[in-house]
Amino acid sequence: MGVFSTITSPVFSELVIVLTERCSFHFLRDPSLFETLRMMNEALPFKLVFSLKTSEASRGKVRRELVEALESVTVNGFLDFLESSPTVRCE
Repeated sequence: MGVFSTITSPVFSELVIVLTERCSFHFLRDPSLFETLRMMNEALPFKLVFSLKTSEASRGKVRRELVEALESVTVNGFLDFLESSPTVRCE
């Protein structure tokens, strides 16, 4: 659980994964990612947030692709350890 060793705030509540428009969402097919997130959540519960850093022109397309990928992951039960669905933010 060394990942959390640098988090000193008692009000830590979000784990933010920052993605760019060049990212492929194939990493969401990796079961080891979800096992790691599950273990992290057991150590310190969090809300999962995906922050998209994209251009205005591609924002809608990239957001839709991510939401579709997350829906597939959710249907397959990989995020069942979370108290709520992941959030997607665009910047």
